Amino acid sequence: MTSEQVGTSAMKASGGFSSLGLTVIAATGYIFSLIFFGRSMRILPMGFAYALWVGLGMITSSIVGILIFKELLSLSVILGLLMIASGIVVLNAAQGETL
Repeated sequence: MTSEQVGTSAMKASGGFSSLGLTVIAATGYIFSLIFFGRSMRILPMGFAYALWVGLGMITSSIVGILIFKELLSLSVILGLLMIASGIVVLNAAQGETL
């Protein structure tokens, strides 16, 4: 799990920042996430890096929500996650293309 997902999961578990320990974990997770994201843009194009960060974050958050926080899994959720994953694959494949 990435530092962003640790931060997001701690934020959810904190009950709206009502637990100091989980709030510190959430903030720390997000700080490290931004550091790692910034470093990744040294080698990845900005558009792809952001799409990858957001897309994988959404997929991972959804899976964590389903497995840990007992959120609902529906056909719409599955289709949405598959569309996000396919978008990441298409963006990755298009890295060498120009118009």
